Amino acid sequence: MKLSQIYVFRVKPDKELVYSISQYCKSNRITSGVVISIIGSLQFVKLGFLKELPSKYITKDFQGPLEIVSAQGTVAIYQNEFTLHIHILVSDENHATGGHLNEAKVFSTAEVVIAQLDQQIARRFDDYTGLKELKS
Repeated sequence: MKLSQIYVFRVKPDKELVYSISQYCKSNRITSGVVISIIGSLQFVKLGFLKELPSKYITKDFQGPLEIVSAQGTVAIYQNEFTLHIHILVSDENHATGGHLNEAKVFSTAEVVIAQLDQQIARRFDDYTGLKELKS
């Protein structure tokens, strides 16, 4: 696969980050891509942590303001539906934590960089993990 186009955009304060990225991808017809980077700050984030297979997650909420240190992921199709899979690392002045990005509200800004791919990537349900895994 090759990169076909790079998109750089901003998510403004008080907007929900995952929803905003999804809407941007849908409006620009990005169904196959790589989330290269997200930086900025958050008021709040809900992270998921895989604790047991198959598919036993716990979620934890973290209140901000928090800096987005790093984030990356994929844009794919699962059963003909658009899906995002993003992991994020956030920090305050004393600690850093990361996990699966479930939900987040932007504090000052979120700068998002997505590379669109020239071929479609897809996910499929994996019986062993109980998760939507990349098709290989």
